[in-house]
Amino acid sequence: MDGGGDGSRRSRAVFMAFGTRGDVFPIAALAAAFAQDQRQYAVVFITHSAHMSLSTHLAECNVRFMPLSSPPVLAAEQLESISCDSVQSNVEHDSFSQRKKMIQVEHRKECLAAVEDVFGNYTSTDGDFIVINFFALEGWHLAELFQVKCIISAPYFVPYSAPASFERQFKQSLPLLYNYFQEAPPNTVCWTDITHWMWALFMETWGSWRNESLNLSPIPFTDPVTNLPLWYVREESPLLLYGFSKEIVECPGLSSIGSMGYLRNPKAFLMVLKAVIEKTDYRIILFSSGYQPLDSAIQSVASSVAESIAIHHAGSGSTAAALLAGVPQIACPFLLDQFYWAERLHWLGVAPEPLRRQHLIPDTENASSINNAADMLIGAIRSALSPEIKAQATRIAEKLSSEDGIAEALRILRKKVLLQSKN
Repeated sequence: MDGGGDGSRRSRAVFMAFGTRGDVFPIAALAAAFAQDQRQYAVVFITHSAHMSLSTHLAECNVRFMPLSSPPVLAAEQLESISCDSVQSNVEHDSFSQRKKMIQVEHRKECLAAVEDVFGNYTSTDGDFIVINFFALEGWHLAELFQVKCIISAPYFVPYSAPASFERQFKQSLPLLYNYFQEAPPNTVCWTDITHWMWALFMETWGSWRNESLNLSPIPFTDPVTNLPLWYVREESPLLLYGFSKEIVECPGLSSIGSMGYLRNPKAFLMVLKAVIEKTDYRIILFSSGYQPLDSAIQSVASSVAESIAIHHAGSGSTAAALLAGVPQIACPFLLDQFYWAERLHWLGVAPEPLRRQHLIPDTENASSINNAADMLIGAIRSALSPEIKAQATRIAEKLSSEDGIAEALRILRKKVLLQSKN
């Protein structure tokens, strides 16, 4: 992909992002902007084949799209729709955990093959780097394998922390490595980095893959022969680019730059919406899973309807779209970072208290459950339409409208990556 001999070798930048649209699309936007800004680079974007809709835009921006067969979201109920070709299994009734493990193995094989296709044929890696989101930690280990810089870019601040027992167990099982991080010089990987997000790199599931497939030490930052800490090597603390405005999340010391998901009982959900319509004069526009132009749709509704509200699962993409549109929000989180965003929206004053799952999607379809859920949703709508929440949503949108996260990310990449590689 470099198109020339050693004298004309183009530096390579790999952007790797996994997850749903809210996790992936911001990284794709950064990859496209970087390719347009730094045309001397050969830029690659690696993600799930489910995000193939990105390929045309990325190609127009001179970004090579490399799809992987793994699904963006894996739920027990969704396994039946996964192609057996991507799993290579002859057993029809494997347990969920077994099937999930098989998909994970295949996914990591494809990650290795894709990155090897980019970096594997060249001995020089000057100026090369990999950008990953928090669902693409494979990229961190592969960056170590191919000896290129790894940068973390995420649409949101890490909304979770290491298990409560992590430090105690780490100190007991790896005392020398624990001291290695505790004694780290300034600006190098230290224990603060580990507890912030790098703890996930030390989970057992990575050890065998690192050792057996990548021929690396099972434990990061240790010698593959002695398993002792790399006392003679001190890596620079990794660059983190967080996509949300500092108006929305606090990122101390860090660089800052919609659908409802899978529903177990969509019929109950629709029955609740029907009950709300029958009890009030509200009208509902439903964007189902797979609807691509979410940002523009929310902007259009917000500008054409006098009193509009965004009701969503508090995914980072839906949250960002509604914040930019300046509309009040109602959040009903289901999993992972959605709970963080739901609470954050309430704290910002642009949403009432988050709904619980059963408030929007009751477990049963009897009249009592549906009516109770509808009453909860109606109450949340009335709260969201309060003058205070509407005014705050407008204020936040006005502050965000003056920001350019992609331009800020490019500025940081030029300063922290491109200039350093030249020096």
